[in-house]
Amino acid sequence: MCNISIRNMNEEQLNEYIHETTEKINSLVNEFSQEITVKVTHKDKFSNLKEKAFGVKNVFKYVEWINKKMKMDEMVTERISTVPKRGEIWTCELGQNIGSEENKVRPVIVIQNNTGNEKGPTTIIVPISNRHKKIKVHIQLRETDYKLVAGEAQKVTGTVLCEQIKVVSKVRLGRHIATLEDEFLKILDAKLKNSLDL
Repeated sequence: MCNISIRNMNEEQLNEYIHETTEKINSLVNEFSQEITVKVTHKDKFSNLKEKAFGVKNVFKYVEWINKKMKMDEMVTERISTVPKRGEIWTCELGQNIGSEENKVRPVIVIQNNTGNEKGPTTIIVPISNRHKKIKVHIQLRETDYKLVAGEAQKVTGTVLCEQIKVVSKVRLGRHIATLEDEFLKILDAKLKNSLDL
């Protein structure tokens, strides 16, 4: 059954697929629930109560993100008309990720060309972080490097992480905050080339 595309299934195969896959989903949800219980109750895993609280918080963030992601997936078709432009700063729901990858709602810079932004369901971004500049391809973003959108009060400062280039669905984009000045965009382009060794 797994080798047949859903598009090519007959009615009987579709019903069988739905039944089998629903059982697999339920099994995975149960497994996930058991794993969460182990993570938050295992005595040897945490050295103190504060560490346990952080562990529980991380598990909560992952569960919350799965729920949010499913809701966002239902909005894909209505958000396809969003057209960001290259060099704009937007808020973006990056979700819950792994290790040093940026998480949650962050300001990001759109780096995809405008043809791709107009015609595609996705765009390409680099995140802006509140962490300090650490490596050669990081850039400090200052208030003089962009123009805020009229009526926008939120100023954006931080470090542009040119090594964390990411393709995102337009449904992850929130609001347009600002547009980069041309001079900063040139610096950004140079750092991106450096990051990709172009």
